[in-house]
Amino acid sequence: YNPLANTNNGTCIPFIFGCTDPTMFNYELLANTDNNLCIAFAYGCTDPIALNYCETCNTDDFSCVLPIYGCTDSIMFNYNPLATVV
Repeated sequence: YNPLANTNNGTCIPFIFGCTDPTMFNYELLANTDNNLCIAFAYGCTDPIALNYCETCNTDDFSCVLPIYGCTDSIMFNYNPLATVV
């Protein structure tokens, strides 16, 4: 902005608000003015059906443990040592 200008020469650049920190989860490449709303990366399992689902995580770290259904009682005939959920 130039307060002394009396004619628009086409060089005005509009404010584009967003997170301007490239190390943040919601970084906005086109933003030129920081909105102070940057969100840090939170790593964990983001698959809601996984046993170790992380509700507050925003970035998957490939640690998800998916349920394996079956008999978990080792003294039963149909025992499945890989089963994690009855």
